[in-house]
Amino acid sequence: MTMRDRMLALTVVVLWGLNFIAIRLGLDHFPPFFFAALRFAVMAVPVVLFVRFPRMQIKWFLLYAFGFGVGQFAFLFLAMNIGMPTGLASLVLQTSAPFTVLLGVVFLRERLVPAQVVGIAVAVGGIVLIGVDRAGHSSLGVGIVVPILLTVLAGLSWAFGNIGN
Repeated sequence: MTMRDRMLALTVVVLWGLNFIAIRLGLDHFPPFFFAALRFAVMAVPVVLFVRFPRMQIKWFLLYAFGFGVGQFAFLFLAMNIGMPTGLASLVLQTSAPFTVLLGVVFLRERLVPAQVVGIAVAVGGIVLIGVDRAGHSSLGVGIVVPILLTVLAGLSWAFGNIGN
């Protein structure tokens, strides 16, 4: 890997992290669903002006749009608004990867290989461990776990968007 490739990878990681900080700051000023809509409205202007509509069946486009756009950010912003820590949100949202593999098996008839099964098991174990740990920090437990569940739903929505893409 060249130094240029390393720097590009580092740029992606930094921008990913800054994205969650920007979300947190935005949620301090706007309600979650309004902020999600505002985010996409601002992005829609350059997209409509400079990007041609993709040649694909409308059902796949809508699955992508609702999974990635509506579902992912609605659940994520709501989770962060009701108490999901910023750093943990960026981690738990990565549940989209195992969900994408499983949805590919269910809807696209892809085959699971043993390494994927092991990876999914490790991912599920990690999310369960995070949930148990967070529940232990509260006498009620449920109030701490709900933001995690919403973030997992955001990951599932992202996975549906990946299938549509």
